[in-house]
Amino acid sequence: MKPRAIVLLLSGLVSAILLLNSVFIVQETNQAMVLSLGKVDRVIAEPGLKFRIPFYQQVVMFDKRVLSTSFEPEEVVTADKKRIVIDSFTRWRVKDAKTFYEAMRNEQTARQRLNFIVNSSIREKIAAVTLQDMTTPIRDQVMASILAETNAQANRLGVEIVDVRIKRTDLPDANAQSVFNRMRAERDKEAKEIRAKGEEEAQKIRATADKDRTIILADAKKQADTLRGQGDAEAGKIYAKAYGQDPAFYGFLRTLEAYRNALARPDKMLLLDPSMDFLKTMKTGN
Repeated sequence: MKPRAIVLLLSGLVSAILLLNSVFIVQETNQAMVLSLGKVDRVIAEPGLKFRIPFYQQVVMFDKRVLSTSFEPEEVVTADKKRIVIDSFTRWRVKDAKTFYEAMRNEQTARQRLNFIVNSSIREKIAAVTLQDMTTPIRDQVMASILAETNAQANRLGVEIVDVRIKRTDLPDANAQSVFNRMRAERDKEAKEIRAKGEEEAQKIRATADKDRTIILADAKKQADTLRGQGDAEAGKIYAKAYGQDPAFYGFLRTLEAYRNALARPDKMLLLDPSMDFLKTMKTGN
C-alpha cells in the first residue's frame, strides 16, 4: 500500500473516531449535563442529537422522570409513647441537574440522602401526634407537613420531592401480639355478653310461650267442660223426653244396650245368677 493511501486511511479513521466521540443523543426521558474537565459546562434538557468536544468534554445523563424510592420500615415513637413501624415511600425528580450533580453526583447517593431526610422528618412529625391521630384526618395534615419540610431540604440538593406517603403503619411484633390478645379477650367478653342477653331473651320467650300455652289449654278445657255439660244436659232432656213418651219401650232399649255392653267381649266369660233382675228381660222377652 502506498504511503499516501495509508495516510488517508489513518486520517479517515481518526476523523471517524473524533466524530463518534463528539456526537451524543439525549433521550426524551433524560437530561444531559456536559462537563469540561470535571466542571459543569451546560445542561441540555431538550431531546435530540447533540455535540461536544471529544476527549475534553464528558456527558452525564440524568433521568428527568418522576422516580420512586421505598425505604426500609423503621420504628417510630408517637406522642403517647406508642411504638409503631412506618413503611413509607417517596416520589421525586431531578429539578436542577447542576446542583444535583455538585451535591450528590449520582442517583444512588441521592436515594441515600433522601432516605435520611424523609425518615428524619417522619420521626419528628409523628413524635408530635398520637397513635389514634394516625387513623384520623390529622394524618393528612402530618403528611403535608412532612412533604413541605423535606421538599425545602431537597431543593437545596437540586431535587423536587413530589410526594411522601406512608404505605403501612404497624405495631412492632411484640406489641402486635399483646394487642391482638387484648382485642381477642375484648371480643370474647363481648360475645359472652351477647350470648347471655340472647339466653335471657330466649328464657323470656319460652316463659311467655309456656304461660300462653297454659292459658290456652285452661281456656280450652273450660270450654270443653262447658260443652260437655251442655251435651250431658241435652242428652238428659232427650232421655227424659223419650222415657216419658213410652217408659216400657225405653226401659227395654236401655236393657238391650246394657246387654251389648256387658257381652261385647267374647273372650271373657261372664257368670250371672239366673234370678238377677238383669236377666229378666232375656227370660221374659219384655
